[in-house]
Amino acid sequence: MVGVSGGCLCLAFEVGELGLSENTRVEKNGGRGIFWAVVVFFVVVVFLCMSALTTLVSPGVPDGARIGVVEIRGTIASADVTLRQMRDFSEDETIEAVLIRIDSPGGSVSASQELVEGIRRIEKPTVISMGDMAASGGYYVACAGPKIFANPGTLTGSIGVISQVMEFRELMDFLKVKVHTIKTGDLKDAGSPYRAFEDSDRAYFAELGGQILDQFVMHVSQARKLPDAQVRQLADGRVWTGMEAHRLGLVDELGGMNAALDELRQRAGITGRYVLVYPQKSADTLLGELLMTGASQVTEGLQHGVESMVSSQDAFEYRYEVRP
Repeated sequence: MVGVSGGCLCLAFEVGELGLSENTRVEKNGGRGIFWAVVVFFVVVVFLCMSALTTLVSPGVPDGARIGVVEIRGTIASADVTLRQMRDFSEDETIEAVLIRIDSPGGSVSASQELVEGIRRIEKPTVISMGDMAASGGYYVACAGPKIFANPGTLTGSIGVISQVMEFRELMDFLKVKVHTIKTGDLKDAGSPYRAFEDSDRAYFAELGGQILDQFVMHVSQARKLPDAQVRQLADGRVWTGMEAHRLGLVDELGGMNAALDELRQRAGITGRYVLVYPQKSADTLLGELLMTGASQVTEGLQHGVESMVSSQDAFEYRYEVRP
């Protein structure tokens, strides 16, 4: 019989008289002891696991001021989920300030620009904290904050634009595969992997890339209050350490997450205890993340390679090309 009492899982078993001799019962005692030990151990393990998972999913409401933490991690491909987190924290009256934690090599141009808009819409004290990397689009997003903290060893900067075009023409000739394209203009299929990359394609892509770079330079210039010419001189795609970025005026302070939190508490007038609040996740989401983390790390490189092969002609990115 199974029952629940006082929040604990309880198991009750009824064993009938089996008519065994006294000697047989004595011989069975050792086996029964092992059986019950295994049952108790299993129940305890299950209870502890359920309690730990419940704590992670529903941590309760600890005492102290509440600071929301929005994490921007990995390649920036979409802004939808992160924008919702920003909006929820901004509208939650119990949240007094918001910390934006960035650890990203950048990614989509439009998604990066939407994240900038999202940060600027937060109507509460906000500070940016960089992790291992906040490069290209990651740095673009960081510039939306009123104050940027970077560790001395953080990799940041990489002001620039990248677009990579694959060409399968010779491979398709070898496989005797043909692609017939009907287009209304010479540049309608610019960057197509199914034909040669001509000089006209290169000039067209260079012009597009230049326009998108201009937006990046203007954004940094305005956010960091640096002359346009100075930012453009830095916009050769390279990354700097946090220490060098601080010297160049690309970040405000050297320090980790704790230093950023100290600044944020001062801006929000928080003098006592505080608690960090992360976007709440359901048990199913949490379990899925635990199971999928390993697989996603293994397939990330392959996925990016495939996406690059089939990318459209406007696939420009604010992304630092990380090499293993």
